[in-house]
Amino acid sequence: MPNNAHPRPAEDQWGLLSSYGFSERFAGTWVEGNDPESVAQQLGADLDSRLVCDLPTAMRWYDPYSPEEIIWVGPHAPGWLHIISLSGGPVAPFPISRSGRRLFYLEYDDGEGGVHGLSYWRDGQNRGQCGRDSNFLGELEPLLGEYDLESTATAGFADEEDELNDYLRLIGLVTGRYIDHEWFGTSRTLYHIPDEA
Repeated sequence: MPNNAHPRPAEDQWGLLSSYGFSERFAGTWVEGNDPESVAQQLGADLDSRLVCDLPTAMRWYDPYSPEEIIWVGPHAPGWLHIISLSGGPVAPFPISRSGRRLFYLEYDDGEGGVHGLSYWRDGQNRGQCGRDSNFLGELEPLLGEYDLESTATAGFADEEDELNDYLRLIGLVTGRYIDHEWFGTSRTLYHIPDEA
């Protein structure tokens, strides 16, 4: 029975991400904080490469399988930032989840096995992983219970879209904001992360 205390998003979360160009690969990180430049610096970004831009401009660098690491980072909700890996591998969760900060990481890769699951980090450590290949729920288990969501192992999702939508719903409930068209319309900052970072 659905819990009305935890409403569903008005729009299909994965459908929105796909419609904005992320159907091939999406690597998203939500981390507690208010200073995008500080997070970029902790990731070893070249701060001189800083470019404040909208999503259509950022998507010029969208090349999921390129070795060049490029991120687009900015506010998600009060107290939370969001990082999209536009090019290259996923961001390193350790440096930006230290000092008590919580972090969610979600990846979908159409060419490499689909949904990679949801990771939850806090204090620089992996505190839980939810997905088909993981049975380490850790601190995700009470969060899933609090918001009446199930892990992949017990939910038996009909398809990857259902799985992604449940993960995105959990992230939205914890951070206080779901993804919507206004979210995509917000300018954020693009950074290059050099190989040596």
